[in-house]
Amino acid sequence: MSFPTAETERSVTAAGVEVLGVRVPREQARTVWEEWRGRHDRTGWWPYVTLSPPSDATEWHGHEAWDADVLERWVGEAAAQDHDARAASIVVSACWWAVEEVAGVDDDFDLWRSDYDPDRLAPLLAPAVERPLRGVSHWATGTRDFFEKDWRWVNFVPARGGYEVPVLLPRVYTTWGWAGYGDRGLTPLDTSVLLRRWHEQWGAQLFFANRSYLELAVDRPPLDPRGAAQAAAELRAYCHDTVDDAVKTGDTMARSTVWSLWWD
Repeated sequence: MSFPTAETERSVTAAGVEVLGVRVPREQARTVWEEWRGRHDRTGWWPYVTLSPPSDATEWHGHEAWDADVLERWVGEAAAQDHDARAASIVVSACWWAVEEVAGVDDDFDLWRSDYDPDRLAPLLAPAVERPLRGVSHWATGTRDFFEKDWRWVNFVPARGGYEVPVLLPRVYTTWGWAGYGDRGLTPLDTSVLLRRWHEQWGAQLFFANRSYLELAVDRPPLDPRGAAQAAAELRAYCHDTVDDAVKTGDTMARSTVWSLWWD
């Protein structure tokens, strides 16, 4: 690929994954991403917005067991696994970890438990809306915290979809501090499978990834209480650092066109 810009970069991971990047003004990042996302079916390269050039994305920070064979297997499993079942297992694990943490402490345990149960959460949400809420990008095009920079990188990875990026580039972003029941942690495969489910269910696409920050552009967010409750419960299980109020999330972010997540 070629780009009409003065600053481009190419880098390759230790596992042989090629990453291309182009540096663009912050306010143009979404437009460039949308343009190349629309070309993905022809190019085979998935774009994502970030703060860093490809060399940062390909620098190896992974677990020593995550060699090329492991990553290749994960890519295959991300495409072949039962995404719904794996997503459910993440929700259950996060819920049971939280139950163990607050047992005997929380005064309203049943209400708290509804955070992870869509059937219990849905009646607490606002009625259905007619159209998606307008999502606001905090990280990709916003100016929050250390993101107050005038430039972004749009990097490209050869992938079948944005959901493969976490297994191709395991440190493109990190879910710091996530804990599940029995000391379960999240692997890049867990993230990939969850993103694949959200893509199939609601048209969620990997848009921005950097360190512990993630944004998804969502083409078909759920508009009814039950669908919004399902999305909010899964978002709560995946990123309780951001989703600390499942009802608020179900009424707002879950029904919007941008999902912004941050792990502390």
